[in-house]
Amino acid sequence: MARTPALILAAAIALLLMAGAGPAAAMHSGPPTVVSAECHGHNFKPSRIILACGDAGLVAEHLKWASWGRREAKGSGTGTAETCDPNCATGGRRSGPMEVRLFRTARCSRDGRVHFTRIEYRWANGAPIAGQPDRGVVPSPCSAV
Repeated sequence: MARTPALILAAAIALLLMAGAGPAAAMHSGPPTVVSAECHGHNFKPSRIILACGDAGLVAEHLKWASWGRREAKGSGTGTAETCDPNCATGGRRSGPMEVRLFRTARCSRDGRVHFTRIEYRWANGAPIAGQPDRGVVPSPCSAV
């Protein structure tokens, strides 16, 4: 009989510890941070992100994500850009390896989710189109949701 009070006490302590861990664990769970990959809606770990929403003239595709956290995500894939030669409507496209970093989070009032609002890209071997920058940062506003 002496063991029964000790077991009850141990069980009560275990329950209290689990109850106390519940809210702390809940703070780290919930929906993941997302990004507007197709210029509208939200996506988790998309394989394609349109970086120039006006004409899809700059796209990161075949993305593989090395990390995806609540405040930052990093991935790599293939960047494709329009050459705009002789003009953007009829010009060709060039591709090359591209690295992508998502950052600057904000809660979107339209869908209540946390979104990455900035996309940083970097051509791994330099821009495939002469005269274009090797890197850049584009907004990904949640207003596109």
